Order: sequence, then C-alpha cells, then structure tokens
Amino acid sequence: MSNSLEYLLMEIGLSGLEAEAYLAVLAEPDSTGYRISQVLGKPAPNTYKALDSLVNKGAILADEGSRSRTFTAVPIREQVLRKNRRLDMLADEIERGLERIHRPKSEDGVYKLSTVHQVMVRAERMIENARDTLIADADNLPLKKLSDNFLSAAERGVRVLLHGRETMNMPGCEFISSVTEGWQGDMLVLIADSSEYLIAFMSEDMRSLIQGVWSRNFLAPCIYRGYMIKALFYRISMMVGEDGNSLKEIRTELLRLWDSWGYDDSGKEALEQVLRKPDN
Repeated sequence: MSNSLEYLLMEIGLSGLEAEAYLAVLAEPDSTGYRISQVLGKPAPNTYKALDSLVNKGAILADEGSRSRTFTAVPIREQVLRKNRRLDMLADEIERGLERIHRPKSEDGVYKLSTVHQVMVRAERMIENARDTLIADADNLPLKKLSDNFLSAAERGVRVLLHGRETMNMPGCEFISSVTEGWQGDMLVLIADSSEYLIAFMSEDMRSLIQGVWSRNFLAPCIYRGYMIKALFYRISMMVGEDGNSLKEIRTELLRLWDSWGYDDSGKEALEQVLRKPDN
C-alpha cells in the first residue's frame, strides 16, 4: 500500500523522498526533522532538504514557534485544489501571451493520441468549437459519454449527425442506428466542420486506448463524405429490411437526408434528379 501511495504522490509532483517524507509526517504529526529521518532510515541532511521542499510546495506546514522545528501534513485534497487553481492561472497567462505571438498553422500532420483521456478531451473540444456540422460514428459507450456535448452543440445551431449501434434519445440531432459492427472494442470517429477529424479505437470498457489519431489535414472532407454516406446507407438499408416501407418513402427519406448532409457538386444534382423522378 505504501509503495502505491508513494507512486500516486509522485504523480502530483513530489519526488520519491518527498513522498516518503510526506507519508511519515502524516503518520506522525508534529514530528521533528530528525524524527522523520529516523522513521525513514534516511540521512538527516537529505530528509531536511526534502522537508524544506515540501514546505515550499505547500504539502506540509512547519511550526517555527517551538524550540524544535516540527511538521504537520496539509490534506492532499487541499494541495490538489491549490495546484489546480495555480495551473488554471498559469494557463490563462500563457494563453494571453501566445495570442500576441504570430504562429503559422502547423496542424497538417496526423497526431497520435496516447490515452482515452486525451481522446475524450480532444473530442469534447472539437464538439465545443464546431460551428456548422458534426458527424460521429461510434459505439454506444463513447456516444453516451459525449451525449451532453452533442446536445449542447445542437442547441446552439450546429447540425449533428450521429450513427450509433442502438437508438438513443438525442433531441435536435439526426440519429441513425444500425447494427453492432462486431469488433471487440469501442470505436469513435468524429468529424467537425469537414475540417478536422478524430479516429479512436478503445477497449470495450474505455479503460485503455488501442489506437487514436487526430488531424486537421486535407483528408478531413474525404472522411466526412465517407462516414456521411455510410450513415445514410445504413438508414436506407434498415428501411429496406423493414416491412411496410414503400419505395416512395425510402426515396423521400434519402432525399431528405441528402438535402441536409449531401455535398454540393454535380453528383448531388444528378442524384436529386433520379430521386425526384416519378414512379413509372
């Protein structure tokens, strides 16, 4: 248990010796530096240095009033909240500074995402920044986790096309449900404004990322068209497989979807002419 706690403390910025010293102070509050060095079995000078560093980081408090300097641990939650506030302030300051720097665009590459957290943060940012269209092709769990984000986008006027594996109540979004793809994992494909895309494949519980990429390169419009057509194909295929749908109803539905999501070119005009032809 102690080793795992030390590892977690190191994750929030403490060194190995600082993590050990913090746990020792927590176990024996109001201890002197000499006592902590005995508990740790470390040389006193190294222990004093670690304790001074913990005081500077706000992880422990030093009582200077007594004859011997003693230490008390600060609750970990308080430390994390203070660190987060400081990081937010630094981020704001850095962003203000970066706004004054002219930066040529350098996002034509395909960037690898390393964790599920990175995937979801990037997806949330794409949805938040979308101004015109969003297309998502995903398994159930990723869609559910991002559902509030999609609903917010639809509320501010973004057109949202979602292709999922089972029907979900998503007011304001065009939702197309089809069938399970059959692979062992959760997929998320997201295209925003035909200009940036994210493709990720995760474990079924979304605890680990198998592969993930994000880009704003020239492939985005192509990926938009591919997944848009896939969604429309599944909608029409499901209608054909259901009893009671006439050819006219299927044609009307395809025309409605193409009017909303199709791209403007000679192919769209030709398709509309075919779809609008009266039945023989």
